[in-house]
Amino acid sequence: IQINMDPIESIEDFKACLTRAEAFRATHKRPFITVSYAQSVDGSIAFRNRLPIQLSGPESTVLTHQIRATSDAILIGIGTLLADDPRLNVRLAEGNNPQPIILDTHLRTPPSARLIKQSDLSPWIINAEDNRSNRIEALKNAGATPLPCVTGRDGKIDLHALMAMLAEMQVSSIMVEGGAKVITSFVHSGLIDQFIITVSPRLVGGLPVIDSNGLNLNTDLTMGHVSYQRSGNDLIIWTRPDWK
Repeated sequence: IQINMDPIESIEDFKACLTRAEAFRATHKRPFITVSYAQSVDGSIAFRNRLPIQLSGPESTVLTHQIRATSDAILIGIGTLLADDPRLNVRLAEGNNPQPIILDTHLRTPPSARLIKQSDLSPWIINAEDNRSNRIEALKNAGATPLPCVTGRDGKIDLHALMAMLAEMQVSSIMVEGGAKVITSFVHSGLIDQFIITVSPRLVGGLPVIDSNGLNLNTDLTMGHVSYQRSGNDLIIWTRPDWK
């Protein structure tokens, strides 16, 4: 089963696409995966010192929240959590908050994180199977839900195993928001069905979205089903990866 292979040109098209996410999950044994991020014209998603930067304009920020509200879950890495302390909820659009998922192999998530304290959903913290019980209990007591997952040879969470686990938990669609290492890992694993990229008219000279440092990334990935949408001063690119 393929999800609406016509080009997606708007949030309405995307919502229509995800009406078939459950059927996609049943067939492929994994959720439908959307990677969404904002970058500058020169491809930066943060300052070079990894400090966060607000790149999306007001209109594009609303779109981001609409994408969140359409997705079953939203996923980030521990680096983004520690740098931004995000809430990952829906504040600027109608709909339910997505289930927060944090890739945190070594359980570095602080119990005081806003995502744990304010969320109406207990965030799932995906970690390696050999973490200390006291860290697990501390996060449970704070309101989080640590979930052990298989790791690969590189010691990082095995994304294919994670996606299979989430499918068994009835998660049909996931929005991946980053950061660079997480996005790069999903590209490297071939686990992306839709890109939604916001391009801000700025030159930053900062951290690139593809972090090939130490990740053995040898991918020349072309895109298909491309469409463009103006959102305020930003350009939204809707596209699907053309996996060979």
